Amino acid sequence: MVGFFNWESLWIGKDLKRFEGIREALDAEKIPYKHKVVNRLGQWSGRGTVRGNTGSIGLSSEQMYEYEILVSKKDSSRAHRALEK
Repeated sequence: MVGFFNWESLWIGKDLKRFEGIREALDAEKIPYKHKVVNRLGQWSGRGTVRGNTGSIGLSSEQMYEYEILVSKKDSSRAHRALEK
């Protein structure tokens, strides 16, 4: 049974190039993974979204998104070794 509890976070960050590099490394080693992308300014807070309440002037588009890569617990050590190469 593959459930939510069988996965662990390998990396969380805001760097799109690093995100893509990690995904390529995992693909090269044929390590299965899942990923999440969260728009931090689109989150609800109080009476609307963060962006709706505060605006986005002065914020770079690179800081708007947070990326997370998850791997199964059984592949965790392989995934960490793949990133060290």
